[in-house]
Amino acid sequence: MPTSRRRSDGRGRRSGPPWRSALAALALLALGACVPRTVAPPGAPGLPGRQPELRVGLAVDTTRVELSSPRGLEIASERGEVVRRVRPGETAAVSAGADGRLVVRVGGSETAAGGTLLVARPVDGGLVHIAGKPYRGSAVVRLAAPGRVTAINQLDMEQYLLGVVPREIGPVGPELLEAAKAQAVAARTYAVKYLGRRRGLGFDVYATVQDQVYGGVEAEHDPVSRAVRETAGEILEYGGEPIEAYYHSTCAGRTAAIEEVWPQERPRPYLVSVLDVNPITGEAFDRSSSRYEWTQRWTVPELTRILNQTLRDSLPAGAGSIGEIRGFEVLDRSLSGRIRAMRISTTAGDFVVGGDRIRWIFLTPQGSILNSSKFDVRIVRDAQGRPQEIVATGGGWGHGIGMCQVGAMGRARAGQDYRTILRTYYPGARLRDLY
Repeated sequence: MPTSRRRSDGRGRRSGPPWRSALAALALLALGACVPRTVAPPGAPGLPGRQPELRVGLAVDTTRVELSSPRGLEIASERGEVVRRVRPGETAAVSAGADGRLVVRVGGSETAAGGTLLVARPVDGGLVHIAGKPYRGSAVVRLAAPGRVTAINQLDMEQYLLGVVPREIGPVGPELLEAAKAQAVAARTYAVKYLGRRRGLGFDVYATVQDQVYGGVEAEHDPVSRAVRETAGEILEYGGEPIEAYYHSTCAGRTAAIEEVWPQERPRPYLVSVLDVNPITGEAFDRSSSRYEWTQRWTVPELTRILNQTLRDSLPAGAGSIGEIRGFEVLDRSLSGRIRAMRISTTAGDFVVGGDRIRWIFLTPQGSILNSSKFDVRIVRDAQGRPQEIVATGGGWGHGIGMCQVGAMGRARAGQDYRTILRTYYPGARLRDLY
């Protein structure tokens, strides 16, 4: 949700490219190797100093990007040659010309730049504003397609986390410092695991729930920044490798094993179903979540319209729609109570769905995915037995895998430290100082 803040949550599917290049660079530096700071190829993890450098996709495949800085900018080519200087108070608009070259416009003046990538660095270490929002580090603008560009924020890992952790777990106060620390370690582990995963797009991670929600300087929050600083360099590993540190908002008392949510995935020993209940009070640690219990309602026409959209690829040959909804039957549930298989009966036939995909099938009337796959559904009928409304009652928010963010807050309130919280949600994983 990684919902995540998240929040959104849905951290989607992630398969990670090698992360060892970053570790190898760290080892070289530890031996005293001198690595010059150059502009790395788009999508490459780069050579870190004391920590990995990250590229975050902000405005992906857009028509133009506006850049500025209170202290001024230097916009350079991929080779380091200064193409344009932007004074304080000025804004540079970067776009792609018809010939495929990047174009920088400041006021009424236009400069054509050679190559397909530009780097904008603030003068005297200031902040760079990308599309009007302030960020640490520098901005990279690269050609995405004819007439299209992508804006990327390039910065050190710990700077990135300052803008991620408060968007993921929220701007929590000092009383939840240990939960924020657990979130910082999980977010750092996720980012390290997936360095270079979006290589083809020129960056490492999206700034959205497709990876982790990142808000730049505007998102930074003092108590959460302390959590980032006090866990600097710490990641979770299993078998000598960074784990896939999935997390979500609310588990409703029990997290999910990865294979019960995504059946095509192999089991992970550190992503198993964990009971998330306080043994002293008997209450779930995430009981305070607004999504611990929830109800979603549809009129029959609303859900019929939605299922016609979401089940379109499963319709029988020749069927233009699902017809009328006849009923729902849960065929199998997982240990955590999430739906493994449900039969949706209609006049056009039966459809068997389950796993996390079911959240994308039962979209809300507003078009959002369902809170979780942990629910029951029933048809409300009138006195004549005619369907009037469809009601789902459930618990949880997100896919349910890994750390439960509201549960982590409950554990922090109960006096647990971040190491205990992480050991609980990722059993068998161990903390390691990466840098």
